[in-house]
Amino acid sequence: FKYCKLLSSDGGPARLMAAGDGAQLPATVAASRSVEKALEEAATSGALNLSNRKLKEFPRSARNYDLSDITHADLSKNRLCELPEELCQFISLETLSLYHNGMRLLSPSLANLQALTYLNLSRNLLSSLPPSVFQLPLLRVLIISNNKLSSLPSSIYSLTHLRQLDVSCNELQSLPAELGQLETLRDLNLRRNQLTTLPEEISELPLVRLDVSCNRISRIPLCFRHLRHLQTISLDSNPLQMPPAQICSKGKYHIFKYLNMEACKSHEEELEKHLNMRPTGFKSR
Repeated sequence: FKYCKLLSSDGGPARLMAAGDGAQLPATVAASRSVEKALEEAATSGALNLSNRKLKEFPRSARNYDLSDITHADLSKNRLCELPEELCQFISLETLSLYHNGMRLLSPSLANLQALTYLNLSRNLLSSLPPSVFQLPLLRVLIISNNKLSSLPSSIYSLTHLRQLDVSCNELQSLPAELGQLETLRDLNLRRNQLTTLPEEISELPLVRLDVSCNRISRIPLCFRHLRHLQTISLDSNPLQMPPAQICSKGKYHIFKYLNMEACKSHEEELEKHLNMRPTGFKSR
């Protein structure tokens, strides 16, 4: 390369730059060194941080380091179009963040990560979830918000340790009844989808937080009054008729009071209907 000597604004010498390359060469070298440093640190610390590096693939130089024991990997804010196969070989991984990439596909090899407890796939381009996502037996947190999902598979019931599920900002039109089998689920975020109904099975969950705001829901099932652990419920921006929107805006206490009153009315109506169906010749003593 030819190098030219530059003068700073005060007339003194400035840094050297490759003629014709502008600042591209130093920037590329700095980025490469930054990746190498991250790989070197991961080999000793067990935590791989490659966030915001403009990566389109997993660094090939990673093979020069022993990363077999890493437990945490962050590849968020990159330009990955698919899940790197190399990541799926790190079987000790406990947390994996792939937030804000351009992934459309997930490899079946994801199922190799049997120790995974936290998986963040938000802000990608996923239109469906492969079976491999539901073959992670220890998964406790699954974040798949801001994708293009139109449905959730019934196999979601297999995530028996799941405590937090975030599927907000997708294109979901319905939910599988099997969602009600997630016996450890505490936090369910369904915000900003296209849901018109909610499965009654959700009432069987030990939820502490439920967000169904910004959907197309007109009715909350009466059985939701059985969500006795619930501390926070968000219903705003829905065309609610039952409970009415003005009740919902007052908060959880008023929502549950309304559901309980409606359940009592429904029970009384059923009882009256049953009594009216008695045989005409029947006489009480």
